[in-house]
Amino acid sequence: MKEIILKRNEKKDLSINLDESRDFLIKLDENAELNLMIILTSNKELDSKINFDIDLKGNAKLNFINLQKFSNEMINNLERNVKLRKNSSFNLFDLNFGGKIINSNVNVDLAEENSRFEHFGVFVSNKDQVFNFNVNAVHNAPNTYSNMLTKGALNDKSKSFYNGLIKINKNAYNSNGYQRQESILLNENAESNSIPKLEINNNDVRCTHGSSTSQMDEDKLFYVMSRGLDEKEAKITLIKGFLHGIIDKVNFGELDELISEKIK
Repeated sequence: MKEIILKRNEKKDLSINLDESRDFLIKLDENAELNLMIILTSNKELDSKINFDIDLKGNAKLNFINLQKFSNEMINNLERNVKLRKNSSFNLFDLNFGGKIINSNVNVDLAEENSRFEHFGVFVSNKDQVFNFNVNAVHNAPNTYSNMLTKGALNDKSKSFYNGLIKINKNAYNSNGYQRQESILLNENAESNSIPKLEINNNDVRCTHGSSTSQMDEDKLFYVMSRGLDEKEAKITLIKGFLHGIIDKVNFGELDELISEKIK
């Protein structure tokens, strides 16, 4: 097991390239802050399991970018189990492009008052890729906040399955929870499935959830092509526009290339 431990008031930036199964333990003491980037590539094995156990103490902050660009033969199970203490915050940017079957699971316990969790998921798939997303936020204290947004574009015969849960327990008054999943289908054989769920056990809260699936807008595609782009370039432009609210938060050039590889 690899341990990443930050002491009180410590701040750190860390980037890790990972191409094998691994267990991680991440602990941030009071007022610590970690900017972590995990880049998942596949050179050693075609069936991997990667687990993160994360514990954030009071006022700690973790910004976690997960960039998954496995080969299209890879099967991966990725687990993130997180416990948030008073005033701590966990921001997860979950970017998925590669893999044959990807099981991406996030379980967050908002255990103490004023803790915050934000999840921003992006995926672009083609061929026969299958992406399974499970994102769960459990509010166990007052004044807690969760916001979960996943967007993706599916090409060829690829499929996505999204299961999201916001659970607010009895003592978690004045909490806020939001979740939404949106997909664009680039091919009539692509498939998107979404099940956002709410379990509310306190009336003094604010929660919303929703999902949508749409086809590529042919009128918009024609308009963009009329500006001098070929069909592939126009599709890439529209997909980037659809995803911009998330990818602009983690702006680096490689995303353009990873999106382009999925589009005919």
